[in-house]
Amino acid sequence: MEHILSSCTTALTQGRYRWRHDSVLQELADKLERERTKKRPRQKPQMIQFVKEGQKAPKKPQPTSLY
Repeated sequence: MEHILSSCTTALTQGRYRWRHDSVLQELADKLERERTKKRPRQKPQMIQFVKEGQKAPKKPQPTSLY
């Protein structure tokens, strides 16, 4: 891809703008598709404790240190 973006003077004088443009777009599309379809571990959904107006949230237990 670096060569495609390097503005090679030969490619510019031969009018290969469209080829270069299409090549860059294809490279980007391929990379985006690989990232889109990559397997990612699912995180466990976190529960949200809603508190009604005028009430106080219950105290959360403080994590203890093992040190």
